Amino acid sequence: MAYINKRGDGYVVRYTYTDAQGRRRDGWENYRTEKEAKQRKQQVEVEMHENTFLAPSTMTVQELLERWLPLQSGKHKWAPKTYEATKANIQNHIVPYLGTMRVQEVRAYHIEQLYETLRKTPCGLYKHGAKQELTEKQQTRFLSGTTLNEIHGILRSAFYYATEWDLIHKSPIPRDAPKRNTKERAIWSSEMVAEALDSIEDEMLHLAVHLTFIGSLRAGEVLGITPQDLDFDGADGRGKVEINKALQRVGKDALKRCDPDCILRVFPDQREGSGTALVLKTTKNKNSVRHIFMTEPLKAELRHWLEKLAREETDHPDHYENSGMLFRFSNGHPVEQTYIRKKFESWQAAHPEYNRIVFHALRHSSATYQLVVSGGDIKSVQGNTGHATAGILVNTYAHIQEQGRLELSDKMAADFYRHTKASAAAAPREACGAPLTCESILQALRSAEPETRKKLALALLA
Repeated sequence: MAYINKRGDGYVVRYTYTDAQGRRRDGWENYRTEKEAKQRKQQVEVEMHENTFLAPSTMTVQELLERWLPLQSGKHKWAPKTYEATKANIQNHIVPYLGTMRVQEVRAYHIEQLYETLRKTPCGLYKHGAKQELTEKQQTRFLSGTTLNEIHGILRSAFYYATEWDLIHKSPIPRDAPKRNTKERAIWSSEMVAEALDSIEDEMLHLAVHLTFIGSLRAGEVLGITPQDLDFDGADGRGKVEINKALQRVGKDALKRCDPDCILRVFPDQREGSGTALVLKTTKNKNSVRHIFMTEPLKAELRHWLEKLAREETDHPDHYENSGMLFRFSNGHPVEQTYIRKKFESWQAAHPEYNRIVFHALRHSSATYQLVVSGGDIKSVQGNTGHATAGILVNTYAHIQEQGRLELSDKMAADFYRHTKASAAAAPREACGAPLTCESILQALRSAEPETRKKLALALLA
């Protein structure tokens, strides 16, 4: 039973309920008008009769997310970077806008309003939950659809927990998530990569670029290789490299809260009081554990690099600290991703004849090239790239090549217009031969010269 009392200029709805611990408690809610109070009184009485009444909760969205984050991280055994990225989304993109709202007050239109606000929000407006002053240029870069999609996933999971904890009857999160961005990344052609390797003089950068392209590796995977991962006699003498680790710098808070089984080693701090740590961890997913085959030039370069490392250790025994990594400085310390990326950026700045790409684009370039030269053998390329699914490989890495599209257009025109009157008005050309079919295309791929096969496969992928 619920009651209405007049208090000052407003009204109070009073009732008695049983809390989660089975204790009887008094509840009251304030309303400005008598109409609102009567509607709430009726709702409370109906819900109590049907045993669907929810005990009032003052838990805010921020408090819900703070409870949800460690539970979700432990349940799914998150890696440190996953924990850090999720925490950053909560601190910077949810709490500033919804953090103080009570969970029981959130409705679907609040979530839709959040998405609309975030679409107009510049990147980096909040950092660690604190609002930042942005330059005019920074204010022109807005949050992507992919970020909004990730935020939707966080809220959907957290409010599902809220329903499981009997805080709310139904989740207010809309069914349809914001669409992810599918912006294509700039890459290099195989010819450009080969030319770049010919001109890179820095031995460390050369080996990093060479390994990344030949193996379609992530930067962390390249730097996670140890000399023990190199098998020069494997694969019947071809040589292979085991890919089963990755090197990353992560926050120490995330390190404490992530799955300990994914951390293989924590390197000593090089700076006192650092809030981050350099770690050697397991790969991104189980499909990422794989081996890549060496080429003869890569094998020769790896042997030369190992000889260089041995000389450095012998020449400087007093201050050499062998980290055990393949990529290490002259003092033996491991090389980080930021160092390689900056080296690559500096090299590109000195060579403006190459279009600017990020270091990770070498992996995209490699995957696209392998799809071309393999005639579209997706499973073999997936074995090299270590993607969890073939769909990710095709949708993300099979970059469209303009030349392939032009050649495909010519082939279609040559076959189609020979059946129409329009062919009589066209310039004379040789007969097209047999009709273009799937079987004839496959046969052409198998029997063509390597260069022709490459161009035809490019056209098919486009």
